Amino acid sequence: MTTSVFKISNTKEGAIYPPEQVFCKQDFLYMLTIGGHIVSAEVEYQKLMNCLRKLGEKEFYILENLGTQVMDREIPFYAKVPVLSYLSDFDNIVNQFDPIFGLMPYHFFIYGQNDSWGIYLCEYPTINIIGCRENLIQDFSEVFNIKGNGFEEEKNFISREYKGYPEMMQALVNNYHL
Repeated sequence: MTTSVFKISNTKEGAIYPPEQVFCKQDFLYMLTIGGHIVSAEVEYQKLMNCLRKLGEKEFYILENLGTQVMDREIPFYAKVPVLSYLSDFDNIVNQFDPIFGLMPYHFFIYGQNDSWGIYLCEYPTINIIGCRENLIQDFSEVFNIKGNGFEEEKNFISREYKGYPEMMQALVNNYHL
């Protein structure tokens, strides 16, 4: 359950989550999409799977950022998803953990063996943060249909999510170079 892409704490108390920087790769660039799920439809999921196969991935991993919730569990949700899968397969795996995926404000690290990319599924604000090396920006932009880094498109939404906490919005902008 380790990765060189994210700052993953072994304790709930040490958990890091946005607006703090959850990625540890200094050479990553960041893009945003609206969150709530890894993708919005099967077509987008297949684009993502094609992109991951192009990167040499055979599977990708989902790891819960356990410290973002107050709960009794000590072990985070963890699953492997083959890149030769469908969105319904992904949903079935995640539904074993959260029957109504997206209802609870869980945060997840998504990553593979290739340490040149990662996706953070964030429920507050409800965005996905895609981090990758510069040579992959175009590929992930096409997968998620992102213009620029996606911030301008999501700025109003994020502002509403952080309503009353402008310092959190500014921290997100600063930490992810938006």
